[in-house]
Amino acid sequence: FHAPVTTVLHELIITPKMSFGTGHHATTWLMVKEMSTLDFSGKSVFDFGTGTGVLAILAAKLGATHVFAIDNDSWSIDNAIENVSVNEVLGIELQLADQIPAGTTYPVLLANINKHVIMAHLAAMKAITEKGGTWLLSGLLTTDEADVRTAVEAIGLQWQHTLHKDGWISMRFTDIGV
Repeated sequence: FHAPVTTVLHELIITPKMSFGTGHHATTWLMVKEMSTLDFSGKSVFDFGTGTGVLAILAAKLGATHVFAIDNDSWSIDNAIENVSVNEVLGIELQLADQIPAGTTYPVLLANINKHVIMAHLAAMKAITEKGGTWLLSGLLTTDEADVRTAVEAIGLQWQHTLHKDGWISMRFTDIGV
């Protein structure tokens, strides 16, 4: 939707089609800002609700060796496959799923969905998070902050901070192994 930008570290080419996530919405912008502060080098990442794949692609470009990204919409998975190809990134595994698969743990979990989906999947998200792991959550309104923070802290993660933009927020948590 814009001319190439030469002043950024990683320019991602995203064609959204029927999926969410171009980088222009406040929640995606907040996630990108948060991701830029993390060290992804050699890490595996779980992207819950990948949409266009924009966050998975950025994680790979920031050094993640494996990104497992799921979405419950087949249009989104097809779109993410195309965007991964266009951006020429490796190590991204995309899967059509409406539940978080158990069995593998990740040091980084990304979820830019909405309060209700996040809240409904907290136990499964916790189960796949490595001790000391980081959660970056968005798709949340400022009015969601207290409820999400209380629920996430109750399952053993520690709130780090919240970023705000245009009535939307992103929240960062660390798993403290409780």
